[in-house]
This record gives sequence, C-alpha cells and structure tokens, in this order.
Amino acid sequence: MVSWIESQPIPVIAVLMFAFSYALAAAIFAATAILARRPVGEELKAISPVTLTPLAVILGLLIAFLASRVWENVGHARDYVGKEAGALSKTLLFVDALPPEVRAKVRAAVKQHVDFVVEHDWPEMAVMQANPGRDPVGLRNAVTALLSFTPAQPDQQLAQQRAIASIEQAFEARRNRLRLSSTEISSIQWYVIFILFMLILITTAMIHIGRPAAMATALFIFSSAIAACLTLLMVNDRPFAVGGVTITPAAFREIALD
Repeated sequence: MVSWIESQPIPVIAVLMFAFSYALAAAIFAATAILARRPVGEELKAISPVTLTPLAVILGLLIAFLASRVWENVGHARDYVGKEAGALSKTLLFVDALPPEVRAKVRAAVKQHVDFVVEHDWPEMAVMQANPGRDPVGLRNAVTALLSFTPAQPDQQLAQQRAIASIEQAFEARRNRLRLSSTEISSIQWYVIFILFMLILITTAMIHIGRPAAMATALFIFSSAIAACLTLLMVNDRPFAVGGVTITPAAFREIALD
C-alpha cells in the first residue's frame, strides 16, 4: 500500500496523507465521544497529559532519523548521477586527442551505455529491480577500445590513461546509483510510525474527553502535523522511482554524442 502511494504524484500523496490522518482522527474523536457518555469516561479523564511526552519524543526522533536519511539519499542520488554523466563527458573530451578510429569506437561505446541507462537502468530502478552486478556492455567496450590502442606520443598516452580513469569513475558511480535505487523506508518502520501516530491521537482524545471542542482542535492540529511529515517522507523516499521527487536521466541525454 505504501509503495503504491509513493508512486503517485506529489499532490496526490499529500491529499492521501491528509485524508488518512483526518479520517483516523475523526474515527478516534467519534469513539471517544461515545465513551464520554459512559462511566468509563470519568476514569479516562484521570490520564495525565504527561503521558504524551514520551510518545511524542519517540515519534519525533523516529521521523527525524528517517527524514535525515531520506534527504541524504536524495543528495547522494543526484551526486551519483552527476558523477557518472560527468565521467562520461570527460571520457569524450580525452578521446578527442586520440586517432579518429579509436575516438569513433569510444564515442559509440559511450552512446551505447547512455542508451542502456535510459532504456534499461532507469525503468528497472523505477520498480526497484536494478541489478548492480550486471556488466554495462557500453563501458566495457569503451575500455576495450582504449586498451587496444598503443599510444605513439606522450599526449596520447596521457589522454588514454585519463579516459580509462574516467570510465572507472563511471563504473563506480553507476554501481552506487543502482544500489541506492533499492533503498527505501522499510515496512516495519512505517508500521511503527503509524502505531505511534495512533497512540498519540488516542491519548490526546482521552486527555480531552468530555471537552469535544478542545479534543477536536488538538486532534486536528496533531494529525495535520503528522500528515505533513508523512508527505515529506513519502515524496523523497525513492528518488529513482515513479512518483514523488524523482531524478530523471536528463544528465545523460545532455551528453554531447553527435
């Protein structure tokens, strides 16, 4: 269910999270209003507001921990894509100093890799099925073309070495990109968030039992705050998937291959 929500556009995610939070708050309000008319309602009034403190602290720490990790992953995702695309661009720059036949082979190999990234890597990352162990044929062909050339001049030898080093950087950046694409907030972490959310709503309602206006206001404020936090987590959770904040292969399409 969470994966389906995260695959939606940002406005839809926000609407779903706020609707869920308000619906849960409304259900708890209605249940508590019924209890308020019964003898047990008087006993529930004895619950101290201090009870909310440990629950709120635990939930706040959990959300802060997940948010820091999620936003860090988004930053890493942009960094890996930039490094890989930049390494490919540097490779094309260095091979300009090599003979035309070598240059043509390397450029064709880089184009093959870019097409592979756009047509295969990105769709697989979107469904979190990318395989970091798969050998990128285009990069391998580029290395083969460079190693098959014997430099005759010092500038050609330097260009060959720098081009190979750039391809190695692209290898590493791609591997990190694919690994990161399978990272997400686990189901157990979502369950804990929702359980703590529900416990805080129930506790808040019982503290204000017999005072419907105060109860409704408190539930509305807290459920709105949690809905906003959940929306932020969900839109940033999977930067390479469909929905929310996503990173496109635009950096690869901008590489000058013509």
